[in-house]
Amino acid sequence: MTQCSATRANGEPCKARALPDRPMCWAHSPDHQAMANEARRKGGTNRSNLNRASARMPRDMKALGERILQAFDRVETGDEDPSRAHAMARLVAAFVQLHQVGELEGRLAELEQAATGHKGWRA
Repeated sequence: MTQCSATRANGEPCKARALPDRPMCWAHSPDHQAMANEARRKGGTNRSNLNRASARMPRDMKALGERILQAFDRVETGDEDPSRAHAMARLVAAFVQLHQVGELEGRLAELEQAATGHKGWRA
């Protein structure tokens, strides 16, 4: 496959692979402009949602989120194997689940402690 012949907004050449029998990638092809613009719009919305959510994330989870976004960008440009990025995402999902379980266990322990210290509580 050949590389896209388009130039990115920053003046650098696009690193994505061109569509079969086309000089440009999906994002730069005139035939796909409406879909590409919609994908960019959604991407901006998703990133802003991520930014709001990251304000409440522990530091280690923020770093993992940034690495996943970087991997996504590399997959999009053809610089990362999609299966490797998928494996990374699965590992991050497992980490998030472990974090959530730990958080819930901590909250449950606090509730149990508060309940046993409350007058009238019977176990």
